[in-house]
Amino acid sequence: MLCQPLIAAMTAAGITVSWSMKPADWLAIAEIVQRAGVPAMVAFATTTARTARDPVRYATFFLRAGWKGLPPAARASPSLSASGSDPHCGHPDCDPISRTREIEDDHGIRSLVRCPSCHSASPKGQAA
Repeated sequence: MLCQPLIAAMTAAGITVSWSMKPADWLAIAEIVQRAGVPAMVAFATTTARTARDPVRYATFFLRAGWKGLPPAARASPSLSASGSDPHCGHPDCDPISRTREIEDDHGIRSLVRCPSCHSASPKGQAA
């Protein structure tokens, strides 16, 4: 999932909060991770947690307090796949490292599948 690096970085920075939130908040955070980047989000959270009157207990506090207003991160070049060839598709559900998306079938069972956008141009062997 796109938010896992953010959660890990926040925990490493000593910010332990509840990540229990509504799906719309998860989508907002995933968009912010892509737009602003994890380092900017962790820096904001660290400063905000340090200056807050009361201990911050929920990640949604940072979302409401300012993550939404963070500026886009400067990008030197488009992110590349592990092979160094194709740029990441940028879809919020696509993990930029594994190039997979989590899907849910009609029975509510979740699984990972290769991102069709990232892997659409991948060379495939042809049947004879």
